Amino acid sequence: MFKLRPLPLLPFIVLLAITFFSMITLYSACTEFSSWCTKQLWRVLLGIIVLIVVTNIKFSVWKKYGFNLYLICLVALIAVEVMGKISMGAQRWLKFGIFTLQPSEFMRIFLIIVLARYFSIHTIDDNRRTKTLLIPTLVAIVPIGLVLFQPDLGTAMLLILVFLSILFVCGVQIWKFLMVFVGTLACTPLLWGCLYDYQKKRILMFLNPEMDPCGAGYHIIQSKIALGSGGICGKGFLNGTQCHLNFLPEKHTDFILASFAEEFGFIGCLVLCFLYAVILAFNFNVAILSRNKFSQIMVFGLSAMMFFYIIINIGMVCGLLPVVGIPLPFLSYGGNALITLMACQGLIFSAYYEQQNPEKI
Repeated sequence: MFKLRPLPLLPFIVLLAITFFSMITLYSACTEFSSWCTKQLWRVLLGIIVLIVVTNIKFSVWKKYGFNLYLICLVALIAVEVMGKISMGAQRWLKFGIFTLQPSEFMRIFLIIVLARYFSIHTIDDNRRTKTLLIPTLVAIVPIGLVLFQPDLGTAMLLILVFLSILFVCGVQIWKFLMVFVGTLACTPLLWGCLYDYQKKRILMFLNPEMDPCGAGYHIIQSKIALGSGGICGKGFLNGTQCHLNFLPEKHTDFILASFAEEFGFIGCLVLCFLYAVILAFNFNVAILSRNKFSQIMVFGLSAMMFFYIIINIGMVCGLLPVVGIPLPFLSYGGNALITLMACQGLIFSAYYEQQNPEKI
């Protein structure tokens, strides 16, 4: 008889706490329950179902069918280029009736699965040979190129960072990373020419937002104002002026942290960061304690992805990184990213369960 695996209590409660903060911030941002808040609540419930389902799928299934899922997602990325839905100047979504699907979100998971399977059958000595790295590099470059063409610089950056993190943990020498870094610097003029105009503006505004305070620099300036106006304790629930007077752009998605900080202040942000730290500590601990190489690499890759999500969004909102359109995990409004992250956490919970009850992976 099939028996549901129990979810680890502490990280699950932490996830619920973050989604609760998301609900109240969205409610405050739109000042009515029937809009963003209601839609996001249904997405959270769907995400929890996905979390439970993925937690109860054995790791052997992902190892066996991971490459097939990667290929399906690759085809979906190609379909986006041909018939994808265009929104806000980008072509990133496939529309199925009332649902929209962003294949690049799911590619993050399947790329990690494929890389974990490949490196799990190679030793550290193998991974230090350049020829061993040719196949995983090709596997990573193809989806990264398709995502860049959409264009979606933020997702492409995440894929690159996760790929490099997996290479690092699999024993690739530091000098190879330094060579890539130096080569990237040398190609900077060429890479700059390949960027879209709005991407160039985002980078320039990161360096000097006051250059265009009413245009491209508006996001960063208003975000900093909202962060600063919250002070230590915040203005209080429903009292965020930057948010309610619509000075803050994307107050419910990429810049939701600024909305949250204005009302709950520095202390509220510390609490939120502590909750993220608890989840990340749990996830990386699962990777460290894993007794199976495939599981270890896969969980590390998923945990690294979540870490980069958090760091890039916080850095973006604080003006420490360019604006690249990365949501804050479990807090930002949106369905595709939330479902993807819930699936990631489900995979990590599955690895945790199989540590407690060893099975053939």
